[in-house]
Amino acid sequence: MEVKLEEFLEDPWWVITKSMAEVLNNELIKELSPSHVLYGKKSVAVARRNDNDDVIYWVNEIDKYAIVHLTYSKENSSAFPSTKLFTLRELEKHCKEVSEFF
Repeated sequence: MEVKLEEFLEDPWWVITKSMAEVLNNELIKELSPSHVLYGKKSVAVARRNDNDDVIYWVNEIDKYAIVHLTYSKENSSAFPSTKLFTLRELEKHCKEVSEFF
């Protein structure tokens, strides 16, 4: 993941610190059920929104970014936490669209 997300992330997105990433990585692990698309895959938090609980994770195993809406509770469904997968280009487009309406 050589990409510098700060090159295209604008409010409400922000690149997070390493210590914040550790907290969010642990939270994701707590929330995932065995049937979730990210279960068992190493996901590294890299950014988040400041107005909700959306976090951007890099998932090297599938070579994609995931935007995950954390619930801060243990989930039993593959549908939660809500997750959308993106290529870098798709992520950039999505984040810019969000920023336009922020």
